[in-house]
Amino acid sequence: MLNDPSGAPIGVEIGLPGIVRIRTDNIAGLFTWRRRSRGLFLLIARDSGLALDTAHQTHNLAEPIFWPAHAFGHQLWYFRRTAQRDAYMIVSVANGLALDARTGREIPRHPVMWKQHAEAHQRWRLHQAGDGAAYVIESVATGHVLDRPWEAGREDKPVMWDRHDGMNQQWLIVTPSGGRLRSPGR
Repeated sequence: MLNDPSGAPIGVEIGLPGIVRIRTDNIAGLFTWRRRSRGLFLLIARDSGLALDTAHQTHNLAEPIFWPAHAFGHQLWYFRRTAQRDAYMIVSVANGLALDARTGREIPRHPVMWKQHAEAHQRWRLHQAGDGAAYVIESVATGHVLDRPWEAGREDKPVMWDRHDGMNQQWLIVTPSGGRLRSPGR
């Protein structure tokens, strides 16, 4: 922790004006490369500040929703390595279910949460956005990406969509303490 001349901690606040604001006194930790970190993370839609949320659901085929970020358990996820080197499973801390793109190729379709099995529709690739601030989350099975429809708000559901790298397809992957991670699971 850094301190000013009076001994008070120096803090930093990052965020998107009017959408999400995260404050920390651990400036060094905010920018530390976490080589083996697998979670816990919030997945926050970059364009809206809404977090991916399980809505307290615990059954197969449950669909995650968008909700204002608060970092309680049903908004926390971890990245689990798979046998495929560049792919991860995204697993809910609250219910142990994996984010699943489903097997179909039609769009739009809603991803679901399902018991972990690591088949291709539960494996995801992370592509860093051009400015390095966020990630596009792509299904290994279909090549479609996790997308927040433009009109989607609180309690609406994400969809799988063709990749176009718009802000509504970019996800902030942040720790509950406020640090943004460079590469989860590495």
